Order: sequence, then C-alpha cells, then structure tokens
Amino acid sequence: MNRILAFFFLLVACTAGAQNTDISGTALGRPGELVRVLVYADQFSLLDSTVAATETDVWGNYSLSFSLGKTEYAFLALGLKKGEFYIEPGHAYHALVRSDTVQGSVFDQLPLQFDLNEESGELNRMIGEFNFNYNTFILQYQKQLLRAKSDKLINDFINKEKIRFADELAGSSYFSDYMTYSFASLEWISKVKGGDTTILKEYFTNRGVLYENIAYTDLFRDFFKQYFKNLDVFDYPVLISALNKGELPYVDSLMQQDKWLEKDGRIRELALMLLLARNFYNKDVVKEKVLNIFAEIEKTGKYGRNRIIAGNFKRKLLKLNYGSKAPSFELKNAQGEGVTLDSFTGKFVLLNFITSACRPCLFNLPKMEEIQSGFGNSLEVLLIVSNGNMEKVSPFIKGSRFHLLDLENKILLLEDYEIKTYPTYIIINPDGTLAMAPAPLPDENLDVYIERFMKRYQDRNKEKVN
Repeated sequence: MNRILAFFFLLVACTAGAQNTDISGTALGRPGELVRVLVYADQFSLLDSTVAATETDVWGNYSLSFSLGKTEYAFLALGLKKGEFYIEPGHAYHALVRSDTVQGSVFDQLPLQFDLNEESGELNRMIGEFNFNYNTFILQYQKQLLRAKSDKLINDFINKEKIRFADELAGSSYFSDYMTYSFASLEWISKVKGGDTTILKEYFTNRGVLYENIAYTDLFRDFFKQYFKNLDVFDYPVLISALNKGELPYVDSLMQQDKWLEKDGRIRELALMLLLARNFYNKDVVKEKVLNIFAEIEKTGKYGRNRIIAGNFKRKLLKLNYGSKAPSFELKNAQGEGVTLDSFTGKFVLLNFITSACRPCLFNLPKMEEIQSGFGNSLEVLLIVSNGNMEKVSPFIKGSRFHLLDLENKILLLEDYEIKTYPTYIIINPDGTLAMAPAPLPDENLDVYIERFMKRYQDRNKEKVN
C-alpha cells in the first residue's frame, strides 16, 4: 500500500471514533492562570502533548472541550504543576484544584492536587480504589515480597481483587488490562513467575501491544531496562559497536539473538528503541548514529505505530541538545519594551532564570557580573524573572550590563527550557542554537564552560569555511 495512503487510513481510524470530552473546574484564587490537559504523544518515548488549553477567569473558573478518540492517561496542569487522571471519549469531568498545593517553586513539590468528579464514567474511581489496595498490599508485605517467598500471598491478593472488581472488569477493557499488567509487575518484581523469560513469554511476545494502557507501558519500560542487563548476547563492546554503526540491521540482528525477541518483530522494535534512547547519552556512543537508527525506523519500519514512536523519540532526544534551535521568546524589560532572543544573534547569550524570592539567585549575581566582564561584549546575560517582581531584583544589578526581563504569564517558556529549579542557566550560541541546557552554577566553573563553547563554535565555523 502507498505509504501516504497507509498514513491516511491510520489517521482516519484514530479520529473516526473521536467524541467530545469536557473538563471544567475551579482553581480558587488563581485568576488568569494557564490550565491545560496533557497526554503523552506515546507512552514509550513519554513525549508530552497538549490537547487543550485555556485560562482561568477572574474567579478561577475554567472550562475545556476537545475531541478525544481513545481512553488516555492524562495530566491536568495549572501553571507548571501537573496531576494525573484518566479521560475517556464523550465523558465529562469537574476538577476542583486544592489551593494549598499550587503555590511556590515547581521544584520537588507534590503533584497538582485536585478533587475530580466524573460526571460520566467511573474509570478514575476504579483505578483509584485498585491502586489504594495494591499499594497498601505492597507496603504491608514488602519484606515477604522482597524475599521471593510470596507465591500464595500474591495469588491470594490477585484472586481477591478480581472478585472485588468483578463487575468493573466485565465493563471496562482498559481497567481489565490495567489490573492484568499491575499484577504482572507484582509477579515480576517478586519473581513469582520465575525468570524474566517467563514474563516476556506470558505478557509481551505474540500478544499484541497495548500502546495506550499505562500499566502495560510502565511494565514494558521497566522490564526491558532490566532484561537487557541480564542477557549474555548484549555484551557491552558488541552492543556499542552495533550502535555506532548507525544502521538498524546491525542492532536488530543483535536483538534477534534472543530467541524470544526474535519471535515478535513489533515487540523487538519497541524494546530496541528503548535501548537506543537509554544509550543516547552514553559517552561511548555517537549520538548522530543513534538518531540515524531512529530515523530509519521512522521512515522504513514495518509497524505504523512504531514509526510514529520513533519520530517522537527523535524529537524528545533532540530537545535542548547541543546545536538544536533554542526556544524563541519575546519578553518585556524594566522599561516595558519587548526584547526577543533573536535580537542577540551574533553573540553568546547566557539565560539566567530566577525569582526575586530565591536567595541563591541573588547571591550569584555579583559572580555573574564578574563572568560577563571577563568576556566583554561577546557575552550577553539575560535575567528572566519568573515571579513578576523585577523591582526587587533591580537593586542587585545596579550598574551591570544585565538585561532584566519579566516572564509575566508566558509560563510555557519555563517548560520549553525544562526549568525545574532556580537559578537555572542556559548557554546559547550566536546562531541561536543551544550550547548547554542546563549549564553549571557560577561557582562550578560556568566561565570555563562558556569559554569551551565559544571555542567549539569558532572551530565549527572554521571547518565550514574550509
């Protein structure tokens, strides 16, 4: 079949059953805040995808409506804080965000806490009740589970849960699969089924792939991370040599030396992509070769869903990588003038994400000024204030050449640069590409890294000329 037609039919299949899904709610005391619903573009690469977005009104109310084609493991996001839930096509939900969990830094905080009312459907209730029982069981019997003397204990628990949720299991295939692979995870960790190959045979190979079920994909990722370590065929030097050839057949032939992976090409390809992603930052592996293999799967792979996943892996690995395009922005300075990243083309730029309440952020400013002075006009420093209190930062940079910018409500810029704590430093090349994200702190040889990237950029330009 023509590849374009094949993609068209896949697109039609995904959208034909789409139904309207509604989510409304309130975030008390948070007017004008960004509210989003996110899902994973796929549950193997874990690349985020926003399916709907809006802002809260003056009372903190919000309402979202969007088309959904299948049950999704999703996140409700207020600002940068996210909390998980499940959404089904054609259903309606109401979420009241708890006010005591939305303030403060995004670093090392609890997920977004909200009370969810399913106005139609019961999937969140069922999974919530099951997870409570599951986690309580693990905490109560963790010693027995770790000692691998738990066959009867686990089997009794599984049977009780199946009886407890008999009606729900009959009515929801997603919930049924969720329970099945949650139990499989328990059996694997406690070695009730014996070795890894038993889990592989019973739950993965020649059984089809549950691309959308988070219990399945969580187990898949965790299982194969460990499985690769236990296989003799994945001798480290042999694996590295295959990866650095940058061609799919070499790595695939290595994978096929395992008799169980050899039996299922779809599973083998997904496992292979996880192996590639985990070795992308391996110092012994050439990144471009790994990307070449992903590109080959994306272009010529036999399995349509796997081709999409390969592209997602590639996009995720390239994000904030050296040489990738730095996320653009336009922010206002202290005079209310718009300042763009593009306006600094031709110079190295150091982005410094801070808040006025962050003492280390302010403490490091004199050292930052010293670093900038050392590079003269070759380096521009942009202080991006995330909490809107630029006037509290101004006294600390009096007389400096820093550009003080207000993030205002452009909170997605923090997500674009994956800002999780303050201060965070980002080095950008003169051509607007990323040099390092994140970069070290000023007292961790930040100036040395800037100097190295300046030399690297100059050497790269000389090579282009020659």
